[in-house]
Amino acid sequence: MKIIALEEHIGNKQLGDATREAVAASYPYYDTFLHPNPVDAPSIPDLIELGDRRIKEMDEAGIDMEIVSYTNPTQYITGDDAIAIAKVANDTLASLVSPYPNRFCAFATLPWSNPQAAADELRRTVKEHGFVGTLISGRPQTGNIFLDDPIYYPVWEALTELDLPIYIHPNYTTADVCKSYYSNLGDQFDCVLSTYGYGWHFEAGLQVIRMILSGVFEKYPKLKVISGHWGEMVPYYLPRLDQMFSSAVTGLKEVFSFYYKRNVYVTPSGLYDNDSLQYCVGKLGIDHILFSADFPYIPMTGARPFMENAPLSVDDKEKFGSLNAEKLLHL
Repeated sequence: MKIIALEEHIGNKQLGDATREAVAASYPYYDTFLHPNPVDAPSIPDLIELGDRRIKEMDEAGIDMEIVSYTNPTQYITGDDAIAIAKVANDTLASLVSPYPNRFCAFATLPWSNPQAAADELRRTVKEHGFVGTLISGRPQTGNIFLDDPIYYPVWEALTELDLPIYIHPNYTTADVCKSYYSNLGDQFDCVLSTYGYGWHFEAGLQVIRMILSGVFEKYPKLKVISGHWGEMVPYYLPRLDQMFSSAVTGLKEVFSFYYKRNVYVTPSGLYDNDSLQYCVGKLGIDHILFSADFPYIPMTGARPFMENAPLSVDDKEKFGSLNAEKLLHL
């Protein structure tokens, strides 16, 4: 069984340097986040190397191909620098994946502070480098502007034109949100609660909810979104969302879950849980389930045992492992 993993990461020093000051000003537990418990910290070599070491680890884990992306939040970079830095970062990523065309492909990072430039850069990376979509890490801006805002229509137009997806990945929230929800438990607890413990997953799922409610998928019915961590909690609330957001409330032609089931694909992101798998298959259908390990933040070692022992038919395991990804990304 072939396995293609879609949420696999690498760091970029230039992106890190360019975003560090803005992230630190926006997210109050940034220093704590940078110094996690060693047990929770990813391997530093795995965050900067993409070659023989990574391929060896993939072989040992039974992963055939990775779709690689930066988790650096390029949306924190503003002005002309954002465009130039994103271009260099994408060219660097292309140079890393291109020697291994059967093992790696990539999602583009975009200058989200300039949506038209972001759309142009997306088209360039697909045309010049064969990239297969884009991944955004967190909110598209540091303030209270989300992906439902009409200013991002140029990006949705480009993705629709290219017939490629956006992976909506979690990242840091803002100081006002931390003050309201993620404070007074101690910096370590507040940091984990606001990020990978819960908070940034909720926020990533909320972005998809906002896109549906604002009518993005009515305007762009062929736009495709990938949501990790089994849909960032949203699939489990589809009955409630349908109940509370009727067409009479939203003005949409269909119920909430119609758009979610049509336009959204989910992955496990290293959460190897059969109950979650069966629930999401039941709600969304096997054709909208893709695989991801979330490496190097989550080890790859559990990937193949999870896939091989999944409570699915042989045909559905093939779809989950690779066929759905090949179709969605035109691999």
